[in-house]
Order: sequence, then C-alpha cells, then structure tokens
Amino acid sequence: MLSWRLQGFSFGTDNNVFHIPIVLRWFDLPQFSDDAFVQSMRDYATPVYTLLGLIANDGNIATVFFAAFLITRALTIYGLLLILRAVGLRDAWLWASAATLVLVSAIYGETAIARDEMFVSIFTHTALAQAVALMGVACLIRGRLICAAMALGLAFDLNAMVGIWTSVPAILVAIALLVGKPRVHGSRIACAAAVFALITFPILGWIVGTQHFGGQDFDYRKFLIGYYPNHFFIGWAHWPDRIAFGLELLSGLLATTLLPRNRRSVLLVLAGFVLVFVAGMTIGQLSHSRILLNLHLLRVDGMVTWLTVILVVAAAFSGLSTGRAIEVVFGIAVVCGLIINNWYVVLSTLLPLGAFRVAVLRSGRSLRLWHWGKWVAAGLAAPAFIGAALVWGVYSQAPAIPSARAVPIDQQLLGAWPAAPYWLQVTQWARSATQPDAVFLVPPKLDFVAAAKRRSWVGWKEGAVVMWAHEFYRLWRTRSDEVAALRDVESALRYACQHRIDYVVLDKRPGRALRGTAAVYPVFHNRWFAVVAPSACRRARR
Repeated sequence: MLSWRLQGFSFGTDNNVFHIPIVLRWFDLPQFSDDAFVQSMRDYATPVYTLLGLIANDGNIATVFFAAFLITRALTIYGLLLILRAVGLRDAWLWASAATLVLVSAIYGETAIARDEMFVSIFTHTALAQAVALMGVACLIRGRLICAAMALGLAFDLNAMVGIWTSVPAILVAIALLVGKPRVHGSRIACAAAVFALITFPILGWIVGTQHFGGQDFDYRKFLIGYYPNHFFIGWAHWPDRIAFGLELLSGLLATTLLPRNRRSVLLVLAGFVLVFVAGMTIGQLSHSRILLNLHLLRVDGMVTWLTVILVVAAAFSGLSTGRAIEVVFGIAVVCGLIINNWYVVLSTLLPLGAFRVAVLRSGRSLRLWHWGKWVAAGLAAPAFIGAALVWGVYSQAPAIPSARAVPIDQQLLGAWPAAPYWLQVTQWARSATQPDAVFLVPPKLDFVAAAKRRSWVGWKEGAVVMWAHEFYRLWRTRSDEVAALRDVESALRYACQHRIDYVVLDKRPGRALRGTAAVYPVFHNRWFAVVAPSACRRARR
C-alpha cells in the first residue's frame, strides 16, 4: 500500500488504450465491426484481459484495473522477498530489507535503456508476468527446478516474451546441474521441461494461430525506428544511461560475491539475463525479422534491474546485520544510493564494503561496534533511508498539474484522471453526445478510442497494432501520412468530407493549431480544443 501511495495509480492511459477494448469486448459491438484497430484486439495474445472481462463492465472497469494493479504490486514485492530469502537473508533483516525496497527509486518507472516497465502507475500484463517471473527466479536460485518451471511457464502465459527471457537463465542453471551430477539431476530437469511445456502449450497454440507469422511487404525495422525504437535498438539509449547500466551490472556482480548463500546460482541467473540482453543488442543491430524483433529482448534490462537491486540490497543488509562499524556505514550508503537511483554511489560504496569484508574474513576479527551493534545499525539505517526517500526519492511519474496560464502537454491530458481536464471533456462529450458509430479525426498523440468509445480515423498509438497484425501497416501508414500533410482547417474538413468522417477535433494549443482554427463554428469547444462537423465546411470563414 505504501508503494501505491508513493507512486499513485493511473487508468485509461498508455497501453491501457489497447487493454480496455479487450476487457469490454468492443470488437463484438456493431459500431466497431469494420474498425481494423479494435478488431485486431482479438489477436492480442494474453489471457489476462479476457479473464478480467469476466468481471469488468463499463461501470467498474477502473476499479477492476486498480485491484489488478494492487495484486500485481503485492506479487512483485513477494517475489522480491522470495529472492532475498533465497540468497540468505533471514529473520528481522529479511523483513527490514523487503520494507526498504519500497523506498528504492531505482525500481520505479521505466528502465533507462529499453524503457521496460518496473513499478509503473498503470496495470499491465507485462508487470504481472514479471512479478511471477521473479518468483521463478527465486526458485531457480534455490535449485527448485519444477517450481521454477511452473512459475516461468505461467509468466510465459501472461506475457510470452517475459517467459522467453527467463527461460535462458533456467537453461543455464539446468546445464550447470546436469554437468555437475547428470544422474542425480537429469530426471528433475526432464520433469521441469515437461511441466513448462504443459503449462505453456495452450498459449503457444493461441500465438501460433493468431500472430500472422508470414512475411510483410514493408521494412519492419524501419517501421520500428520511426514508431518507437527504444524497446528494440540500443542506439536510442543515451550514453549516460548506457554507462549507468554498466555500473548497475558491475554492482550486481560485486554484490553477488557478498551474498550469504547460493552465489553460484545467482551468477548463472544474472549471466542468463545478460546473454538475453546481448542477443537483443545484436538482433537490433542486424535483423529485420519481425518475429525476432518482437521478442523485445533488449527489454530484459528490466529483469536485470530487478535482480541487481535485490542483490545489492541483500549484500548491504548482510553487512548491516554484522553490526561492524565500517560495514554499517557503507551498507547504509549503498542502500541510499539505490533510493536516490544513482549507480555511481552504489558501486563506489559497494567496493569498500567488499574490500572490508575480504579483510575481515582474512583476519578473523569481528570488529563489532559493541554488544548491541545490530540494534545500533538498525537505528542508524532507518532514519537514513527514510530521510533519503523524503529528500531525493522519485516515485511518481504523473505529470505536474499545469498552471492556469500554462499550455498543457499531451501527458497532462491523458487518462481517466488527467492533470488537465480539457481532453477528457472532449472524449466525454463524444461519448455522450454523438452516435455510437461516429468517426473522429483527432490529434495524433492523444488517446481517444478507449475513453470516448468512438472510432478514430487514425492515431499514433494505434501503430503498435502492426506488431501483431502486420497487414494493418499500410492502412495506418497511409492515413498517418495523409493527416500529417493537412496544414489548415479547410483542408482538414475537406479531407473529412471525402472520407465520411463525422467530426474533426482541432487542437488549439500554440504551435499545434491548424491555420484557420479560430475561424470555425464548433459543435463543442473548450479552452484548448474544438470539435467541428464536416458539414460546417461551407461556413468556415475564409
């Protein structure tokens, strides 16, 4: 609950624009029967939203998503707790480290390299799949292959790409066990593989049957570069972010050497995720294959971050638990580095912590603070962590509320509870005052269909459909280019008349308004938007 209060919850924005039509089965409604965007949602290959549709309706869908959001957050924290136990934390220090994780800014928002979802303010099936995958990682670390296969198989069912990412560490762990004691572990590995195959078979069949694996008549790589390259290509990550990710990896490797137990298994799991990341970089540089690029392998940096943060926290708290003065000081500094999301601080404080641990082990001296050293460590750590969180912690990604005179940006207009209500007023008017089969020409970067329950001629977000239905590309590309070429209201209204579009939504924000926007007679308007019917073409002032 604290994690939710720190970050907040959003509904109806970002990828929720795909999820809402699935949950409410809009593809069965007559007004969407020939809408390519909504109809493509039948092939969105995850059972999560179909299952949510069993209990959700127009009136309670926001509540259902909020409940799913809380469940996902709780499962994620539970998965992290299992990993902490697997690497050797025990008793009160286990619970203290788990509670501290809530304050770690490094796991809020999206990753810097591939924009993978960590703790985000909306509910998504990817976040749910990663929560289950973390439980599987904990089982891998403890050598419980069958339990790991069950968790990773379920993660695959929730989001296939997450299941594929996590299968690589599982294979490495299995190979290591097989090499060590083939007769002892061979049957366990075979049984785990059978369990994974059995659990994933239904969803794998669904994917094979719906995902249109045939070739496409356009350059898919070029499409991704123009649409959203961050998930796929390392070249779109800034160099400071790449360096920070390298420091993150080094921190994880160093933290592994300081764990109380299961260091070898942890190293194998971390190596598996790194291999997936390297494969993602390679595929992004060389491949044009839609199948390979759609695996989103670069986004495994999210799983790397989850694991690295856990390892660093475990290493720091194992130092705190000793009560030794130097380990307490550097352990507190390490966790504060995570709270402020600065991997330079994390690595620079982990290094002396590790060096001191080695020196102590070689000398055989305890060097405790005093008899009550552990309690003193806890007393010093708690205010330090809370203070760092209050002063430097960054948790919410919600856009700031614009001042009365400020021009709202797109992010401030989106969702069911936007910071600026102007776009919400437009979608609410469209939903209540127009016919169900009405078609709208809307500004490209603003989400419309999910909020208005009305058809949009074309939208930027809708381009993601190409990833699972490549035949949508020509329609989306053609309409996007045609609309982008419109420079004045007269041409926009003429275009709408030619294509039987019922309403044109005009953006009145400075720098975005078409020429002649101020001269029209809208059927609805507010401070930043105006809705015009094409029948008003004749009445537009010239």
